[in-house]
Amino acid sequence: MSIEIFVSDKCPHCKSLIEEYKNNPQKFEGQEFININENMMNLKRFLKYRDSLKEYEKIKEVYKVGVPSKVIDGKKVEFFDQV
Repeated sequence: MSIEIFVSDKCPHCKSLIEEYKNNPQKFEGQEFININENMMNLKRFLKYRDSLKEYEKIKEVYKVGVPSKVIDGKKVEFFDQV
């Protein structure tokens, strides 16, 4: 199973998750933690999912970005408490 967690260091809703990752990286073992603002490749990777997975549709309709979110096997999206 592939798990990608997308965050942005510019997003106020991601701050607590980023801190949790920094303080307890073992909790995220086996999951890829990706800051979409770190480089263009990370942003493109996120946008590919955001543009193609139906779970992001409602997020886009209300002009939100969609982070923090978790993509499982490139097919399913789970959102964290605040998106």
